[in-house]
Amino acid sequence: MSHLFALFLVTSLANILTPGLGVVMIVTFAAAWGWRRTLWGCAGTAVGIAILFAVAMSGVGVVLATSPLLFAAVKLAGAGFLVWLGLKTLRRKAPAVVDPAKAKESREPAETRFSLFWKCVVLQLTNPQPVVFAVSVLPQFVDPKLPYVPQAVLLTSTYALLVFVCMVGYALLAGRARDFLLRGRGPQLMYRVSGTVFLLIAVIVAGTTIAGLIG
Repeated sequence: MSHLFALFLVTSLANILTPGLGVVMIVTFAAAWGWRRTLWGCAGTAVGIAILFAVAMSGVGVVLATSPLLFAAVKLAGAGFLVWLGLKTLRRKAPAVVDPAKAKESREPAETRFSLFWKCVVLQLTNPQPVVFAVSVLPQFVDPKLPYVPQAVLLTSTYALLVFVCMVGYALLAGRARDFLLRGRGPQLMYRVSGTVFLLIAVIVAGTTIAGLIG
Protein backbone atom coordinates (compact mmCIF):
# COMPACT_ATOMS: atom_id res chain seq x y z
CA MET A 1 0.00 0.00 0.00
CA SER A 2 2.93 2.36 0.69
CA HIS A 3 4.03 2.69 -2.94
CA LEU A 4 0.39 3.02 -4.07
CA PHE A 5 -0.20 5.73 -1.48
CA ALA A 6 2.88 7.63 -2.64
CA LEU A 7 1.62 7.53 -6.23
CA PHE A 8 -1.79 8.63 -5.00
CA LEU A 9 -0.27 11.68 -3.29
CA VAL A 10 1.61 12.72 -6.42
CA THR A 11 -1.41 12.23 -8.68
CA SER A 12 -3.72 14.03 -6.26
CA LEU A 13 -1.45 17.04 -5.89
CA ALA A 14 -1.09 17.34 -9.66
CA ASN A 15 -4.86 17.28 -10.02
CA ILE A 16 -5.58 19.66 -7.14
CA LEU A 17 -2.94 22.25 -8.05
CA THR A 18 -4.36 22.55 -11.56
CA PRO A 19 -6.59 25.67 -11.36
CA GLY A 20 -10.25 24.82 -11.60
CA LEU A 21 -13.62 26.10 -10.40
CA GLY A 22 -12.69 25.71 -6.76
CA VAL A 23 -9.54 27.79 -7.19
CA VAL A 24 -11.42 30.54 -9.04
CA MET A 25 -13.98 30.67 -6.23
CA ILE A 26 -11.37 30.79 -3.46
CA VAL A 27 -9.26 33.45 -5.19
CA THR A 28 -12.35 35.60 -5.76
CA PHE A 29 -13.45 35.29 -2.14
CA ALA A 30 -9.96 35.94 -0.75
CA ALA A 31 -9.47 39.04 -2.87
CA ALA A 32 -12.86 40.38 -1.81
CA TRP A 33 -13.06 39.42 1.86
CA GLY A 34 -9.52 38.50 2.93
CA TRP A 35 -7.81 35.14 3.40
CA ARG A 36 -8.93 34.58 7.01
CA ARG A 37 -12.63 34.69 6.19
CA THR A 38 -11.98 32.61 3.07
CA LEU A 39 -10.70 29.76 5.28
CA TRP A 40 -14.38 28.87 5.65
CA GLY A 41 -14.62 28.58 1.88
CA CYS A 42 -11.51 26.38 1.87
CA ALA A 43 -13.17 24.14 4.46
CA GLY A 44 -16.35 24.05 2.37
CA THR A 45 -14.39 23.00 -0.69
CA ALA A 46 -12.73 20.17 1.24
CA VAL A 47 -16.04 19.02 2.74
CA GLY A 48 -17.73 19.02 -0.67
CA ILE A 49 -14.91 16.95 -2.13
CA ALA A 50 -15.05 14.52 0.80
CA ILE A 51 -18.79 14.01 0.30
CA LEU A 52 -18.36 13.44 -3.43
CA PHE A 53 -15.52 10.97 -2.93
CA ALA A 54 -17.48 9.09 -0.26
CA VAL A 55 -20.43 8.80 -2.64
CA ALA A 56 -18.22 7.81 -5.56
CA MET A 57 -16.26 5.17 -3.68
CA SER A 58 -19.37 3.72 -2.05
CA GLY A 59 -20.56 2.49 -5.43
CA VAL A 60 -23.10 5.22 -6.15
CA GLY A 61 -20.49 7.02 -8.24
CA VAL A 62 -20.11 3.96 -10.46
CA VAL A 63 -23.87 3.91 -11.08
CA LEU A 64 -23.80 7.65 -11.74
CA ALA A 65 -20.91 7.37 -14.20
CA THR A 66 -22.55 4.48 -16.07
CA SER A 67 -25.99 6.09 -16.27
CA PRO A 68 -25.94 8.69 -19.07
CA LEU A 69 -29.24 10.33 -18.11
CA LEU A 70 -28.45 10.56 -14.41
CA PHE A 71 -24.94 11.82 -15.05
CA ALA A 72 -26.31 14.36 -17.55
CA ALA A 73 -28.78 15.59 -14.93
CA VAL A 74 -25.92 16.17 -12.47
CA LYS A 75 -23.93 18.05 -15.11
CA LEU A 76 -26.90 20.25 -16.07
CA ALA A 77 -27.58 21.01 -12.41
CA GLY A 78 -23.96 22.04 -12.06
CA ALA A 79 -24.20 24.22 -15.17
CA GLY A 80 -27.29 25.92 -13.73
CA PHE A 81 -25.49 26.67 -10.48
CA LEU A 82 -22.53 28.08 -12.41
CA VAL A 83 -24.84 30.37 -14.41
CA TRP A 84 -26.35 31.70 -11.18
CA LEU A 85 -22.91 32.13 -9.64
CA GLY A 86 -21.50 33.81 -12.76
CA LEU A 87 -24.35 36.32 -13.02
CA LYS A 88 -24.14 37.11 -9.31
CA THR A 89 -20.38 37.64 -9.57
CA LEU A 90 -20.74 39.94 -12.58
CA ARG A 91 -23.30 42.07 -10.72
CA ARG A 92 -21.25 42.23 -7.51
CA LYS A 93 -20.13 45.67 -6.40
CA ALA A 94 -16.52 46.26 -5.45
CA PRO A 95 -15.99 46.16 -1.67
CA ALA A 96 -14.23 49.05 -0.04
CA VAL A 97 -10.69 48.53 1.20
CA VAL A 98 -10.77 48.49 4.97
CA ASP A 99 -7.97 50.09 6.96
CA PRO A 100 -6.62 47.42 9.34
CA ALA A 101 -6.51 50.03 12.13
CA LYS A 102 -10.25 50.59 11.70
CA ALA A 103 -11.15 46.98 11.02
CA LYS A 104 -12.97 46.60 14.35
CA GLU A 105 -15.12 49.61 13.58
CA SER A 106 -16.08 48.45 10.08
CA ARG A 107 -19.24 46.57 9.31
CA GLU A 108 -19.15 42.86 8.52
CA PRO A 109 -18.77 41.96 4.85
CA ALA A 110 -21.94 41.00 3.00
CA GLU A 111 -20.63 37.45 2.62
CA THR A 112 -20.85 35.61 5.94
CA ARG A 113 -18.62 32.71 6.91
CA PHE A 114 -21.65 30.42 6.62
CA SER A 115 -22.35 31.70 3.10
CA LEU A 116 -18.75 31.22 1.94
CA PHE A 117 -18.70 27.68 3.38
CA TRP A 118 -21.91 26.47 1.77
CA LYS A 119 -21.29 28.12 -1.59
CA CYS A 120 -18.05 26.16 -1.86
CA VAL A 121 -19.74 22.95 -0.72
CA VAL A 122 -22.48 23.34 -3.34
CA LEU A 123 -19.95 24.20 -6.05
CA GLN A 124 -18.14 20.92 -5.44
CA LEU A 125 -21.33 18.85 -5.15
CA THR A 126 -22.53 20.13 -8.53
CA ASN A 127 -19.15 19.62 -10.19
CA PRO A 128 -19.03 16.18 -11.91
CA GLN A 129 -15.26 16.27 -12.47
CA PRO A 130 -14.34 15.04 -8.96
CA VAL A 131 -16.80 12.15 -9.33
CA VAL A 132 -15.13 11.08 -12.56
CA PHE A 133 -11.71 11.35 -10.91
CA ALA A 134 -12.86 9.28 -7.92
CA VAL A 135 -14.50 6.58 -10.06
CA SER A 136 -11.82 6.28 -12.73
CA VAL A 137 -8.57 7.11 -10.89
CA LEU A 138 -8.88 6.29 -7.19
CA PRO A 139 -9.52 2.54 -7.66
CA GLN A 140 -6.02 2.28 -9.13
CA PHE A 141 -4.58 3.09 -5.69
CA VAL A 142 -6.62 0.50 -3.78
CA ASP A 143 -4.71 -2.64 -2.80
CA PRO A 144 -7.04 -5.62 -3.41
CA LYS A 145 -5.18 -7.60 -0.74
CA LEU A 146 -6.22 -5.16 2.00
CA PRO A 147 -9.68 -4.27 3.38
CA TYR A 148 -11.47 -1.84 1.06
CA VAL A 149 -13.30 0.44 3.52
CA PRO A 150 -10.22 1.59 5.53
CA GLN A 151 -8.39 2.34 2.28
CA ALA A 152 -11.37 4.29 0.91
CA VAL A 153 -11.56 6.33 4.12
CA LEU A 154 -7.81 7.00 4.04
CA LEU A 155 -7.80 8.08 0.39
CA THR A 156 -10.88 10.26 0.77
CA SER A 157 -9.72 11.99 3.96
CA THR A 158 -6.20 12.50 2.59
CA TYR A 159 -7.48 14.02 -0.65
CA ALA A 160 -9.84 16.34 1.26
CA LEU A 161 -6.95 17.45 3.51
CA LEU A 162 -4.75 18.14 0.47
CA VAL A 163 -7.58 20.15 -1.08
CA PHE A 164 -7.92 22.24 2.08
CA VAL A 165 -4.18 22.92 2.33
CA CYS A 166 -3.87 23.86 -1.36
CA MET A 167 -6.96 26.11 -1.20
CA VAL A 168 -5.50 27.86 1.85
CA GLY A 169 -2.34 28.44 -0.18
CA TYR A 170 -4.33 30.03 -3.01
CA ALA A 171 -6.28 32.11 -0.47
CA LEU A 172 -3.07 33.39 1.11
CA LEU A 173 -1.65 34.40 -2.28
CA ALA A 174 -4.87 36.17 -3.28
CA GLY A 175 -5.14 37.77 0.15
CA ARG A 176 -1.65 39.26 -0.13
CA ALA A 177 -2.58 40.70 -3.52
CA ARG A 178 -5.86 42.02 -2.13
CA ASP A 179 -4.84 45.68 -1.88
CA PHE A 180 -3.59 45.62 -5.46
CA LEU A 181 -6.72 43.89 -6.74
CA LEU A 182 -9.02 46.30 -4.93
CA ARG A 183 -7.45 49.47 -6.32
CA GLY A 184 -8.83 51.41 -9.26
CA ARG A 185 -10.66 49.16 -11.70
CA GLY A 186 -9.17 46.02 -10.16
CA PRO A 187 -12.37 44.88 -8.40
CA GLN A 188 -14.60 45.15 -11.45
CA LEU A 189 -11.99 43.49 -13.65
CA MET A 190 -11.61 40.65 -11.14
CA TYR A 191 -15.37 40.10 -10.90
CA ARG A 192 -15.84 40.27 -14.66
CA VAL A 193 -13.11 37.71 -15.27
CA SER A 194 -14.41 35.37 -12.54
CA GLY A 195 -18.04 35.73 -13.61
CA THR A 196 -17.16 35.18 -17.26
CA VAL A 197 -15.16 32.05 -16.39
CA PHE A 198 -18.13 30.61 -14.50
CA LEU A 199 -20.51 31.37 -17.39
CA LEU A 200 -18.17 29.97 -20.04
CA ILE A 201 -17.69 26.73 -18.13
CA ALA A 202 -21.46 26.50 -17.65
CA VAL A 203 -22.01 26.86 -21.40
CA ILE A 204 -19.33 24.26 -22.18
CA VAL A 205 -20.71 21.78 -19.65
CA ALA A 206 -24.32 22.26 -20.79
CA GLY A 207 -23.36 22.16 -24.49
CA THR A 208 -21.28 18.98 -24.28
CA THR A 209 -23.91 17.31 -22.08
CA ILE A 210 -26.78 18.08 -24.45
CA ALA A 211 -24.67 17.11 -27.47
CA GLY A 212 -23.85 13.80 -25.81
CA LEU A 213 -27.52 13.07 -25.15
CA ILE A 214 -28.56 13.98 -28.68
CA GLY A 215 -25.68 12.06 -30.25
